[in-house]
Amino acid sequence: MKTLKINDILQVLGVEKKKSNVLIQQVSNDIHQMSDDTIVFHLNKREDLDVTQFDTLKNCFIVSDQPILINQKKIRNSIIHVLDVEGAYRQFIEYYRSLFDLPVVAITGTCGKATTKEMLKQVLEKSYTIAATISNKNALNYNLNYLLAIDDKTDFGIFETAISYPGDLIKGCQYFKPTIGVITNIGIDHLSGCKTLGNYIKTKGEMLAGLNYQGTLIINHDDENIKRLDLKPFKGKLITFGIKLKSDYQAENIVYQEMGMSFTLITKKKKYQVVIPGFGEHNVYNALAAIAVLDELGIPIEDAIQDLLTIQFIRSHLEFHQGLHNSIVIDDTWSSNPTSVKSAFEVLRHIGKDKNKIVVLGKISYLGDEAISYYEQIGRMVVEYGIDILITLDSFSNHIGKHAIMHHMDKNHVFHCRDERELKNTLEVLLDAHTIVLFKVSMFDKKFKKTVKYFIDV
Repeated sequence: MKTLKINDILQVLGVEKKKSNVLIQQVSNDIHQMSDDTIVFHLNKREDLDVTQFDTLKNCFIVSDQPILINQKKIRNSIIHVLDVEGAYRQFIEYYRSLFDLPVVAITGTCGKATTKEMLKQVLEKSYTIAATISNKNALNYNLNYLLAIDDKTDFGIFETAISYPGDLIKGCQYFKPTIGVITNIGIDHLSGCKTLGNYIKTKGEMLAGLNYQGTLIINHDDENIKRLDLKPFKGKLITFGIKLKSDYQAENIVYQEMGMSFTLITKKKKYQVVIPGFGEHNVYNALAAIAVLDELGIPIEDAIQDLLTIQFIRSHLEFHQGLHNSIVIDDTWSSNPTSVKSAFEVLRHIGKDKNKIVVLGKISYLGDEAISYYEQIGRMVVEYGIDILITLDSFSNHIGKHAIMHHMDKNHVFHCRDERELKNTLEVLLDAHTIVLFKVSMFDKKFKKTVKYFIDV
């Protein structure tokens, strides 16, 4: 964080009473993070202040719109009174972001945003100072810390802008003020918050407002749901990437190789050979999006392609392991939605074409009232992608097994396991050197993560 004078912050908040010329080293919206030389915005009023902490704190200030109590006299000089603490917090966010003039990339999408972010981050940080989302931690409550990671030394900001509800993406962009926005794809997810697919698509389309309808927007040209967005209000620069349709950054001659994917990139009337260390056509799309951003940022395409060769993918994203009894285990347990399930099935079909293909499915969250319909679709996919054995783990994924049988999968090849022990007993006898097993479940199932490790030969 850039060190700030408290009087400058007070001026931004419209507070007339000045403090001594204290330098603020930390700003937080969590009262549990009170420390020396800190300003805390008391947003969560259900959390009461622990005034005893002030006995040992130096230059810790609380921004609040609530009065202090008589028995809290000791913190009177530490309270910064405002009319609306949430409004004051937004004013600070605007102020801090305005201190820096730098390119900021915001990435959204049902799938691929974390991988695209990692591609950009890992390429750029070799030569530049980057502020970026850490791992997959993209919830709104992380945004203040990510914003404060920007300082006078920062060259680029690379941030995921995820959503759970309508308005979330706009809120995220209010922190970062992106100059470049990326929509990797729009599939099916978070229907529990957005209620309908149409509303979910519109929520992802908030990227246009997040860019203030200007700047640069980079989109997946092949994505059918992105095509449903009205881009006419956008007055900035539009860049496309794709495989099927003619795009500004287009891939052809896509080939599965031993350690990843290779393809020919066509852009600006030139062709480049690209290799990435990750399987699946979806990762080709991610690489296209990353290259488009890097080119827009002024990074030579040849340099970007060279650096993409050494990208390290986030754990549990189609991560291959030597498994029990010389089997192959694919750990794809970071998240689960119908879009990522399809991508995983495509990889499994290519890599496991000469093997017995087993899929272990857990709960697929956030499908709301449409859950049963999408379970049916996934059950059909199990059959269409030639899965040999399906194992389900809970009452939700059990619906997928039932629909797979309805689409003529042999019922003797569908197993429902009620707990981890039953899964171990079922799967142990199925695994051998001619078997490849895909574990696909949400990262929120902590117990299941331990079970996956059991089947990995480490």
